[in-house]
Amino acid sequence: MNWINKKSAVIVLSVFFLFVNFQMAFGQRKESGRPMFINVNAIKLDMKKVAGEGQFTTQYSWRLTDGEVSNEIWQYPQDEWHSRLLYQIFNPICPDDDGFTDNFGVKKIIPETFVSNGRNVFSQEIRRYRPPNITVDGIAQNQEYTWETDPNLKSDICAVWEDIIPFWGIRTHIEVYGFSHPLHDNYLIWKATYRFTGETKTPIQSPDSSDMFPDQTMRIWWPLSFSFGPSKAGEYATTGGFGYEGQDDLDSWFAKPSALLPGNNRDSLYVAYYWDYKTPGTSTYINGSSDDTGDPDRISGHLLSSQIPGFALLHAAKNSFETTDDDLAQPYSMAHATIENDLWGRRDFGLRDTYIGHDALGKFPLDPITEGEIADNGYQKGPMRFISIGPYELEKRSNPNECDSICAVYAIGTGSISWTAADTIGYQWLKQPDASNIVTDSIKNAIIMTGKDSLFQAMDRANWAWHRGLDIPDPPPSPDMIVTSDADRVVISWSYPSSSYYRDPDTGIDDWYAWRVYRKKGAAWVNDPEDKQSGETWKLIFETTDRNALMYVDENVTRGVSYYYAVTAVDNGTQNPDDIVPNMKLESSRYLTRSALPAIPFKAGLSVSNMIRVVPNPATINAGGLGFPGNENQILFANLPYICNLKVYTETGDFITEIDHLGTDQEIWGQRTDSNQYVASGIYILVVTKAESVDGKKLPDQYVKFVLVR
Repeated sequence: MNWINKKSAVIVLSVFFLFVNFQMAFGQRKESGRPMFINVNAIKLDMKKVAGEGQFTTQYSWRLTDGEVSNEIWQYPQDEWHSRLLYQIFNPICPDDDGFTDNFGVKKIIPETFVSNGRNVFSQEIRRYRPPNITVDGIAQNQEYTWETDPNLKSDICAVWEDIIPFWGIRTHIEVYGFSHPLHDNYLIWKATYRFTGETKTPIQSPDSSDMFPDQTMRIWWPLSFSFGPSKAGEYATTGGFGYEGQDDLDSWFAKPSALLPGNNRDSLYVAYYWDYKTPGTSTYINGSSDDTGDPDRISGHLLSSQIPGFALLHAAKNSFETTDDDLAQPYSMAHATIENDLWGRRDFGLRDTYIGHDALGKFPLDPITEGEIADNGYQKGPMRFISIGPYELEKRSNPNECDSICAVYAIGTGSISWTAADTIGYQWLKQPDASNIVTDSIKNAIIMTGKDSLFQAMDRANWAWHRGLDIPDPPPSPDMIVTSDADRVVISWSYPSSSYYRDPDTGIDDWYAWRVYRKKGAAWVNDPEDKQSGETWKLIFETTDRNALMYVDENVTRGVSYYYAVTAVDNGTQNPDDIVPNMKLESSRYLTRSALPAIPFKAGLSVSNMIRVVPNPATINAGGLGFPGNENQILFANLPYICNLKVYTETGDFITEIDHLGTDQEIWGQRTDSNQYVASGIYILVVTKAESVDGKKLPDQYVKFVLVR
């Protein structure tokens, strides 16, 4: 929905009706601020009310950095153990010296705070396809999807919400778009509209006139910072703890002409970025260096924090009534500030100027260390790098649909050197096996910084997508997947819920080409400490161009070892002639079907049925004697065939319970009937029928008598 500006002839009587109209335009939505999960590509972003201040539009996760690595809400790449980045949103709207008048009639020239706490009006998650259903050994990995699906959605996912920022009387409307396209899987597009409605309460809070700002005009700059700190896991692994909000990280910016849209109206893309810097006082590594830039693993040298996250401005409104026209003079500034000394340490007039870029550092400063202004040990880290637009005049009017708004679009993403480079360079730096190939601190750090190239590539591709109206070639959807642990093998099966999934969502033409199966051995995450430095990564283990081949049996497995799987679909590229790489075959998201629970192959049941035993026998409960420690009611049926049916009867023939057995050579029974009652002392008979070996051979029935004493 486009905001209605002061040139519009449409009149709606109140903010409430504006709210209802939006509901009609977008369908399903939640007023409870329910979490949204943007997870269709290499980035995983959980949009939810976090432990810090703010709402969706403004999020401070500073409390999370004191706890577990798993608490951080931004992951890249989302299948690696060390992928969680500190992620915070700061948007301290900055008025000029005239300020504004709030709903209490108080003139606000210098705000008491720049913390833009929010109140959620609604949130909504929209996907082109529902998330795939993933089941491992009968356990569903995901809950039923209850948000909206829209087959005409240009992106794979869109998260939408509106927040009221009471201090400023501003209603925000945010749309975040994500793509599963393999060339677009490391960025999100963030479209934000700020509207000066004067609201301080959400519609469901039943506001009255006393909760509204008076009609007025204010002149503002809008600095926005997506403040990142590369891998928190890497920080913990190298220092043994978590620093204060990215205190070992630096920020800067660069501008570079688009490679995909040469001659575009914007001469250059302005990109703000962050990187992991060395931590003062770090204990030395085995090579004698204490430079932990990139957080090298202390055993393998793998660079755990090689990510270069950042964001770029793609569009800024010319003014408050021409929001669709791009102001090529923007951004106004790319100011630097710190979290501890500025955001939390100051409430003076100069703080506003710092955020706008009117302080001594200027509007486009690099980081102070690079500029030689501050030594390493004197630079206050925990950085914020703003992309500021403005100034704008926004008028609040009694008719809410005549109030002014501004709109800006950003790309947010992450670049990095490759996993292989992070592994090789880190190893060479740590071990230095060959004196002629020594990787010094400066060489290591320079290679990490080449990740800026892939960050810019991501921002340029986002710019390309934005100027196409988000209409880029689309990969196939991910299939549903079932993973089953079996005897010396794992069975993976998959399917589409509808034949329409085989057709390209833009052209409607069937362009399906192949299925692919991937596997990760060991722990669930790449570089997980539980992998014991094994170096295991995700590997392609199967591909077929037979669309009816919907199962793969993985027999290259070891008993007792955990395995994780993902299944993707690939198109034939015929519907992608205008892609960045024309007619490129596109693959569905491997991240969406990645299993989170392990499949563990086991020893097959016996190929005979004449060796079945009941253990212990007799089983004694209260009388002491044989039994399983910690579970005195447990009975083990041992030496079973691969497949069989188990029934338990009393000696007089009364039925007790039935179990269909598959797989191993044993089954546990808790001495309960089918009605969940404990059995009494007595003599019982185990009847084993329908027995088969692992190769399908039929086996004879067997009868085993056993005694229970309770």
